[in-house]
Amino acid sequence: MNTHLLNMLWVALLVATVLTWLIGKTGYTGPLAVSAILVIAAIKGWMIIQDFMGLRRVRLLWRGIVVGWLLVTLAVILIAYWLGLK
Repeated sequence: MNTHLLNMLWVALLVATVLTWLIGKTGYTGPLAVSAILVIAAIKGWMIIQDFMGLRRVRLLWRGIVVGWLLVTLAVILIAYWLGLK
Protein backbone atom coordinates (compact mmCIF):
# COMPACT_ATOMS: atom_id res chain seq x y z
CA MET A 1 0.00 0.00 0.00
CA ASN A 2 1.07 3.56 -0.62
CA THR A 3 3.15 4.86 2.30
CA HIS A 4 1.79 8.37 1.86
CA LEU A 5 -1.79 7.10 2.21
CA LEU A 6 -0.92 5.13 5.33
CA ASN A 7 0.72 8.19 6.85
CA MET A 8 -2.39 10.26 6.12
CA LEU A 9 -4.59 7.58 7.69
CA TRP A 10 -2.32 7.49 10.73
CA VAL A 11 -2.65 11.27 11.13
CA ALA A 12 -6.44 10.96 10.76
CA LEU A 13 -6.45 8.32 13.51
CA LEU A 14 -4.43 10.64 15.75
CA VAL A 15 -6.82 13.53 15.11
CA ALA A 16 -9.81 11.29 15.84
CA THR A 17 -8.18 10.15 19.07
CA VAL A 18 -7.56 13.73 20.16
CA LEU A 19 -11.15 14.60 19.27
CA THR A 20 -12.52 11.81 21.47
CA TRP A 21 -10.18 12.92 24.26
CA LEU A 22 -11.47 16.49 23.97
CA ILE A 23 -15.07 15.27 24.11
CA GLY A 24 -14.24 13.32 27.25
CA LYS A 25 -12.35 16.26 28.74
CA THR A 26 -15.50 18.40 28.63
CA GLY A 27 -17.00 16.14 31.29
CA TYR A 28 -20.27 15.88 29.37
CA THR A 29 -21.44 12.28 29.37
CA GLY A 30 -24.80 12.68 27.71
CA PRO A 31 -26.16 10.71 24.78
CA LEU A 32 -24.74 13.13 22.22
CA ALA A 33 -21.19 12.79 23.55
CA VAL A 34 -21.43 9.01 23.81
CA SER A 35 -22.88 8.74 20.31
CA ALA A 36 -20.14 10.98 18.89
CA ILE A 37 -17.43 8.92 20.58
CA LEU A 38 -18.91 5.66 19.28
CA VAL A 39 -19.22 7.05 15.74
CA ILE A 40 -15.59 8.16 15.86
CA ALA A 41 -14.63 4.71 17.18
CA ALA A 42 -16.53 3.07 14.30
CA ILE A 43 -14.73 5.23 11.74
CA LYS A 44 -11.36 4.52 13.34
CA GLY A 45 -12.14 0.81 13.45
CA TRP A 46 -13.15 0.83 9.79
CA MET A 47 -9.92 2.57 8.82
CA ILE A 48 -7.83 0.10 10.80
CA ILE A 49 -9.68 -2.90 9.40
CA GLN A 50 -9.49 -1.74 5.80
CA ASP A 51 -5.94 -0.47 5.61
CA PHE A 52 -3.78 -1.41 8.59
CA MET A 53 -5.13 -4.96 8.83
CA GLY A 54 -5.04 -5.18 5.06
CA LEU A 55 -8.59 -6.41 4.54
CA ARG A 56 -9.49 -3.94 1.79
CA ARG A 57 -8.80 -6.45 -0.97
CA VAL A 58 -9.91 -9.71 0.63
CA ARG A 59 -13.16 -11.55 0.24
CA LEU A 60 -16.29 -9.86 1.51
CA LEU A 61 -16.80 -12.72 3.97
CA TRP A 62 -13.64 -11.89 5.91
CA ARG A 63 -14.28 -8.18 5.92
CA GLY A 64 -17.85 -8.87 6.96
CA ILE A 65 -16.75 -10.97 9.90
CA VAL A 66 -14.34 -8.34 11.23
CA VAL A 67 -16.61 -5.36 10.54
CA GLY A 68 -19.50 -7.33 12.04
CA TRP A 69 -17.45 -7.88 15.20
CA LEU A 70 -16.77 -4.14 15.34
CA LEU A 71 -20.43 -3.22 14.91
CA VAL A 72 -21.61 -5.78 17.47
CA THR A 73 -19.07 -4.52 19.99
CA LEU A 74 -20.14 -0.91 19.48
CA ALA A 75 -23.81 -1.89 19.65
CA VAL A 76 -23.29 -3.73 22.95
CA ILE A 77 -21.54 -0.66 24.40
CA LEU A 78 -24.37 1.59 23.20
CA ILE A 79 -27.06 -0.73 24.59
CA ALA A 80 -25.27 -0.94 27.93
CA TYR A 81 -25.10 2.85 28.02
CA TRP A 82 -28.81 3.27 27.23
CA LEU A 83 -29.77 0.66 29.82
CA GLY A 84 -27.62 2.45 32.36
CA LEU A 85 -29.59 5.64 31.82
CA LYS A 86 -32.77 4.02 33.13
